[in-house]
Amino acid sequence: MFPLKSLKLTSIYCMKCSNYPSFRKSSTLEDDGKRSPSEFRKRNSKSFDYSQRRVRSMSNVGLGRKEEIDWRDVISEAEQIVGYPTSFLNLRWLFNDEIANTAVHLRKLVGTNHRLLKSAKNLLLGSKSNLQSVGLTILLVSKAAGFDPQGFTADHYDCGVLHAQRGLAEIVEMKRTGHLIHKAMENLQNKSEYGDKYKDLLYGNKIVLLTGDYLLANCLRNLGGLRNNEVTELISTGLRDLVEGDFFGERDADNNPMLTKPKGEDNFPRYDWENEDNLKKLGSNEYLGRGKDEFILRTMLTTGSILGKGCQAAMKLANRGPEMEKNAYILGGHLAIMWQIYLDVKDFFTHPYSYSLAGAPLIIAAWEYPQVYGHIWESKVEKQPISYKNLYYAVRSTRSMDYLTKFLDDEYAAIMKYTDKFPVEDARTTLQKMATTIHGETLQYMDV
Repeated sequence: MFPLKSLKLTSIYCMKCSNYPSFRKSSTLEDDGKRSPSEFRKRNSKSFDYSQRRVRSMSNVGLGRKEEIDWRDVISEAEQIVGYPTSFLNLRWLFNDEIANTAVHLRKLVGTNHRLLKSAKNLLLGSKSNLQSVGLTILLVSKAAGFDPQGFTADHYDCGVLHAQRGLAEIVEMKRTGHLIHKAMENLQNKSEYGDKYKDLLYGNKIVLLTGDYLLANCLRNLGGLRNNEVTELISTGLRDLVEGDFFGERDADNNPMLTKPKGEDNFPRYDWENEDNLKKLGSNEYLGRGKDEFILRTMLTTGSILGKGCQAAMKLANRGPEMEKNAYILGGHLAIMWQIYLDVKDFFTHPYSYSLAGAPLIIAAWEYPQVYGHIWESKVEKQPISYKNLYYAVRSTRSMDYLTKFLDDEYAAIMKYTDKFPVEDARTTLQKMATTIHGETLQYMDV
């Protein structure tokens, strides 16, 4: 273990931040200074076991099964319900010879370790790590909401989903895919650092730029083909939020997000993303450094907005009314938040020396225990790389995982609440199974 007291600069930072509460928790939680890191792990392991048993029993409500649900089984069931898979490989109507040529050029990058290769692998195989199921989620919400058959002819729908909603789901997924490909761009400012691989990496960046632009251009073209101005406005603002999320908050030299210095005020209004006007700018910079609020705003900008607005737009295409549109947007937002918690927890526990510095475990820990931020402050003062190992053990030595578990439970409960507002049972149940699977896997990563 690497206790905080062993780091001189960190201790100085802690004394300077004496105005912060040592942690923000109820009186029922013991003072963390009375326990050693090993005692914390032992105690947390028991609490996670209890939490996991409790959640699994909750997750069985209405699902008609007690065994654990496999993610691949849920996806297969979802595709059968909506009658149409929306994975990367099945969006053939958006592709032509340009994409085939791109695949040929990708071969030249083999052996260069360009980030595009990893992105391409994730897209082709499909996984929870890249929200590849975003289009499928929109179709499930569309099926769960239903529509009035009297307002449409038999040529307008299939398997309970409008053809326009299918097109929208593919547009949103390709918009998200194009953005993910753009984020695979390598930082090549220091040319001498890469030596002989520089030209190959530069070539890879050209492929990244052109492929991402091609996908986004096709999305915009087909979005206009829906001939619905309100839907076009929604999805366009979703793309705006995606771009803003790439520049929100502090960033490192490679444009990776970094944790914001925690703010001491406890009485600041919470970020009420469910009731804000989502056509305008989401949130504000005032939520930076405010723990869960900062995490939620970051997530809404990068994933929640495009998924939530995709679900909301699907309700507009089916003429389901303002109330159902709002419910769909909120449901999509909560799904994205839970997904992001899962991704951050998985990243933190499986890559303890290279995790995100703006992930949920770190943001929650620094808010509840501001002295954790001292590790980042120390690196800034000494102009040295951040010690991920020290920071990892600092987070693990706190009770922050209890708060993160509570956060996860709240998101799970919100998803269950809003899915119950949708009338079609099979699609609604599958959405709940997706949430249950993500929730359970997240708890398993924390229970180490």
